[in-house]
Amino acid sequence: MKFTQTGTYRENSLEEPTTLNLKEQIPIILLDKLDYFIGFIAKEKSEIITDYVNNLTKKYLGLIEEDLLIISSGEIEKTFAEFNNLVQYPDLNKATSNYLLQLLQIRENKEWEMNEVQISMKGLIQAWTYPSYYILQALTETIEREEAVKLFKQYITNYYIDHPSPDREKFVSLEKRLENRLSGDTTSSEWVMVHSMIEEGKYAFKNENCPTCVDAMVDLPDVELKYLACCYGDYEKFRAHANDHIILTMEHTIMEGDPYCSRVLHDTRIDYDLRHPPKEFWDNFKPGKEEEAMKYYKI
Repeated sequence: MKFTQTGTYRENSLEEPTTLNLKEQIPIILLDKLDYFIGFIAKEKSEIITDYVNNLTKKYLGLIEEDLLIISSGEIEKTFAEFNNLVQYPDLNKATSNYLLQLLQIRENKEWEMNEVQISMKGLIQAWTYPSYYILQALTETIEREEAVKLFKQYITNYYIDHPSPDREKFVSLEKRLENRLSGDTTSSEWVMVHSMIEEGKYAFKNENCPTCVDAMVDLPDVELKYLACCYGDYEKFRAHANDHIILTMEHTIMEGDPYCSRVLHDTRIDYDLRHPPKEFWDNFKPGKEEEAMKYYKI
């Protein structure tokens, strides 16, 4: 057994530019999930849908600095019209559009008309994460927090069940996935991670940093909501991108204040023992400490 580290820490990675195709990416970044969520709430708790939509609309309006829709030439409105649940709520559409454009730092008409624009990585990550945080926050302000959290968990799990990855059929095994992760250039990513097959059908990996969600969301105060918006979906997402027999266990996250994220992907066709290694294992889960770490495995 060998522990292998990949990635290289980069101090200012969030300030680095990235390229975005607005018309293609806006539905992927937010609208698909928001449309699904509105439909989910309307189905599971129809008595609150009007109050919830009003609360979320007010939430976004309170975050908007200026009306940016005048730069879109109607294109973003056409995009919203493709979503059957969202199209029923024009005020929410307008508020969501403005907030998303603000997060993406789109300020000029020519940027919207271009196929691709350059924004900072921080702007892109916040466009992915901030709206989900406020979607959940608005729900906790509409119904009791405990019930809101339960509903959000059900929603994000069902979203990934209903949206499996188109690359799912390419999944072979966890061993092959690790082999792919360790091939080619393993240093260029800003994600510093440690990987190993700790036994057959069990791929362990630890994130030493979180250069996207944790760093980009540092100004948002509610840790539980940040975890739910950014991390909780990983449980079903890994299965949606791999195979129904792949189950993720995760007991430590940087988002919740731990020094690392500890995760194991289990192939239940091989072994249905889903026990997660203890903290002492993860503390020693680094290259050169294989023997020490394994002393704590399965204790």
